[in-house]
Amino acid sequence: MKTLIEKFYQTANLVIEEMETPWGYGVDFPIHHAEVHLLETIKAREGANVGELARHLGMTSGAISQVTKKLLDKGLIEAYRKPGNRKEVFSRLTALGERVCEGHQKHHENMAGVLYEFINRLNKKETQTVFDFLDAVGQGIKNVIDKARNTG
Repeated sequence: MKTLIEKFYQTANLVIEEMETPWGYGVDFPIHHAEVHLLETIKAREGANVGELARHLGMTSGAISQVTKKLLDKGLIEAYRKPGNRKEVFSRLTALGERVCEGHQKHHENMAGVLYEFINRLNKKETQTVFDFLDAVGQGIKNVIDKARNTG
């Protein structure tokens, strides 16, 4: 039992490491997790202002502004104003930003491929066991987090 728990934490730590590792995503400089997810949100929600982007990503407007500056400096987005609105600055992807989004999608496909290889070898009962395990662990972790937030 202890070995299984240790294996679970090792795997969880690898997932965290993968998320915290900057990747190239098709360009020759590192892109961080928050940067690529903001890029994808800008692409998906074209015309959204900083507040809308912040709400969608669960970040503060200040954090969005900081990441936006990094994306501008890297040439991944460009800033623009809408006619009649001198107050707000909006962002859109550059061709380089589009390439990063495509590279990020390929990265996700590669990561999912690792899971598909394993899942495709399972029979229906084994698949359900893995699903139940992940569901129970996820719910248990969520409960611990919720309890800590409510008492701390």
